[in-house]
Amino acid sequence: MKKENLSKRERLKLNKDFTRVLKKGQRVWIGKYLLMFYCPNELPYRRLGLIVSAKVGKAFERNKVKRLLRELFRKNKALFPQNSDIIFIASPKIKDISYEQLLELIKEYLSTGKRDCTNAKKVPS
Repeated sequence: MKKENLSKRERLKLNKDFTRVLKKGQRVWIGKYLLMFYCPNELPYRRLGLIVSAKVGKAFERNKVKRLLRELFRKNKALFPQNSDIIFIASPKIKDISYEQLLELIKEYLSTGKRDCTNAKKVPS
């Protein structure tokens, strides 16, 4: 039976990694609900970082959003660019969308062929 959990190695944890992705990565809005940054890494797997601010709501709401995003990434890893670091920044409006709707928005964006992160450029400040 295949393990489907999100392993420790697949999580972005270090501040320097977050900073690198936010400065050098490509940025895209997924609807009005989610901002996604991604850029290549030197590893043979994808890594996920989450930023959910207090603007999203109280702690239980933020934790629910984080669980939703981790689950979305975990079950759909093949959609995301290989050998890349990905950061999701949740908008407060993310509470208004279901898992299925968010998954469709992400599939729509990533299936258009825009997901090539080998040419990642610095995002204009």
